[in-house]
Amino acid sequence: MESITDESYIGLICNGEFNAIPDFKIGELFESFFDNINYNVVKESEKVYVDFTGEATCDDKPCTILIRFEVDKNAEEFEILEVKVDKDVLNEDEVLDLLEDIAYVGGAVMDDEDYCSSCFDGDCSSCFHDCHSEEDEYNEDDEYEQDDEEDDDE
Repeated sequence: MESITDESYIGLICNGEFNAIPDFKIGELFESFFDNINYNVVKESEKVYVDFTGEATCDDKPCTILIRFEVDKNAEEFEILEVKVDKDVLNEDEVLDLLEDIAYVGGAVMDDEDYCSSCFDGDCSSCFHDCHSEEDEYNEDDEYEQDDEEDDDE
């Protein structure tokens, strides 16, 4: 069996796409958003991670952002494991906000529906994201009525 190189793991991330930002390579999005980009492969026990670091502007101040991707052993799939701004770990909402900013600067629009991992069958009440696309709004009463809050905000 051929061993997978660090470059293969990094290439998987750079040439891959976020589910919520299809048709845009991660490496290209990162290059348009970050300065002083670095990728580092970390192998711990049976796990492989690709740590991306880059510098950006956060709240009008320079900051360093670390995005840790967990990569499967075959270097075929990955997922974001953790995101830190300087030393602060971001929660899911903050990660989504960051990805939206990265997409915007890279000329993409983030599709929340594909990235909202906490939703069940289109019901986003558990994760507080607005996962309905404009097309879904027309069917919103039919599809989501039973899961909506008691008071209609319309």
